[in-house]
Amino acid sequence: MFQSKWVRIPVKIILIWLVITLYFYFQHPVVYRYLDLDANIPIGDAQLLLHEIQVSNLDEDKRYDWIDDEEMPWRIRISHRMYEWGLPSSWRNPVYKVLMFYSWPPLAEDFWTYRISGTFISPEDLDVDKSVLDNFSVYVFPAMRNSSGSQWEGTLRNAAMISARGKINRQQLDNPLNINVVDKENDRTTRLVITPQWQKERLIYGVSRIEQYKSPARPVERFMYNIYAGQPQQARDHVLPELRHNFPLPALNEQLKGQDIEIAGRLSWLDIYNDYLNVYRMDAEVGRPSENSFTPVQKLTFYLLLDENGNYKIINWKSAD
Repeated sequence: MFQSKWVRIPVKIILIWLVITLYFYFQHPVVYRYLDLDANIPIGDAQLLLHEIQVSNLDEDKRYDWIDDEEMPWRIRISHRMYEWGLPSSWRNPVYKVLMFYSWPPLAEDFWTYRISGTFISPEDLDVDKSVLDNFSVYVFPAMRNSSGSQWEGTLRNAAMISARGKINRQQLDNPLNINVVDKENDRTTRLVITPQWQKERLIYGVSRIEQYKSPARPVERFMYNIYAGQPQQARDHVLPELRHNFPLPALNEQLKGQDIEIAGRLSWLDIYNDYLNVYRMDAEVGRPSENSFTPVQKLTFYLLLDENGNYKIINWKSAD
């Protein structure tokens, strides 16, 4: 069978391509995830809920070095050129993914980047001109203390999704870790001692498919957008899988039919809800987009939890009208 050159040549090409592909696969960074943090820590009158810690050997410090250089990487230049040529995104995106796969992302050697993510919930609406990170700090020990944080509020009036980052020696991942949360308002430190059971994944295409900020509001937004777009099956994709069959859907409000919608709301935390542990409650308001003000037309209460992959899913809802 393989004696003919018309067979041998394609087989050799395929084998060479497979070897090259395997090589580049292992050039991409890895991420270790621990999803069972489930810590609820008081910060003044508010609460900080920590859910996940990630550690990756992607060198965040060198990832965007090209921005300061005069010449950008060839794959970025090709992507820009495709955009200038007017090629549709349905063509550009697959090509860009291929270019990113067959590349060498910057990898850290000794000190990897850790990221702790969670949710800060205040009993009062947040001041958009202030950072909730002024109220507390989060860092891992033993690790490099110079950690940094960031936040994202989205559509929630009283809550912010937080992310705390720092550097940690790769060898420390095999040992228990101390997560220290400093309440700056009360000058109090809470220490969590964990022995993570890491889940290992590989980051492809230069970016993580793991979202930096995960908000309980996001599946609620997408759920309601699908409802008003007449996409009931897509709406159920945001429901916990074992509850999707015959999951009831809210009725459309007559004033919002055929309209663009906007969603806002408040977040709270429940230790137990209908035999589920660690549940978020979102009191959502649905209305029309407006430049000056938001007028709620429909009010609903949603209950959500984190699934085994660390993604928020809806487990129930009720009308609050």
